[in-house]
Amino acid sequence: MERKLLSAWCVFLATTILFVAAVEVYHRFQNERSLNYQYRIIIDKNSIVETEEKTSDDIVKKDVDSDSEFYELTKYGYLPKISKSGTGVLDKYSARLEIGSQKELRLAVLIGEGEKIDDAPNLCNQKVTFIVPHFIDHLENVVKSIREKGHEFLLQMPTQSSIPQNKRETVSPFLANAYSGDTLEKLFYLLGSTKYTLGIANVSQTLFTKSKKDMTIIGEALAKRGLVFFDLEKSNDLAKSVAEKNNLTYITAAAIFEGNDFDVSKLNNGDILAVRLEHLASLIKILPQNWRLTPISASVKNTTGR
Repeated sequence: MERKLLSAWCVFLATTILFVAAVEVYHRFQNERSLNYQYRIIIDKNSIVETEEKTSDDIVKKDVDSDSEFYELTKYGYLPKISKSGTGVLDKYSARLEIGSQKELRLAVLIGEGEKIDDAPNLCNQKVTFIVPHFIDHLENVVKSIREKGHEFLLQMPTQSSIPQNKRETVSPFLANAYSGDTLEKLFYLLGSTKYTLGIANVSQTLFTKSKKDMTIIGEALAKRGLVFFDLEKSNDLAKSVAEKNNLTYITAAAIFEGNDFDVSKLNNGDILAVRLEHLASLIKILPQNWRLTPISASVKNTTGR
């Protein structure tokens, strides 16, 4: 009887140990897979971002001398320096324009996947702000084209990662993360994907973070590096409060242009309007001649060349 009882206990203990071990292995697998998805958000929709540290030999050095005052080389790429003098990338790389007598419509143009800057209608030397997705093909060439034409740009905040191979799961990368370091790394990978961005833009009404912790991390990092946060979600009280607390330049659009039925008469001088590239020609067609287009940085104080 005692042997049977001892054997039963042994079986029970062995089963318990195996169960606990299996649960631990499963949780580790889930955590690793989750982190794997977390890092898929930047650079390329169809590949996973390298998480190993990069050296200076791994990154092509260009414009280093002229930009050394404003950029530093990191494992993420080139990041704007934390400014101590009060002069940063916003002052250096925002679009230059002359003060005019016309009414100003500050314009943010959203570029969709597959769209090209060269397909934009003739802006007649007017300067605007382009919102560029980080994942578009030939990002560097797009940025170069924007800057050569005298415009400025912001990087679109990613709200979902690329679809995994099994196409069953997606990740909204900035909604809420388990670790603060993940949020900061994602932001730095985004900013390091190209140079000369004036900040990031949230173009989603629903998918951006509602986490105070994550939004605080993002707001603090952007403010320290002198970048702006452009938000199309007018009711984003969390982002507004974080921006105010951290002295982050926070910009919102007065309206979004979506077609010829838009009432231009409701616009006020200096308003910021968002428009998709596909609708830009329609906007220019109905805009009165006494208006001119300007970049959204023209509404930001302490920028030069105004």
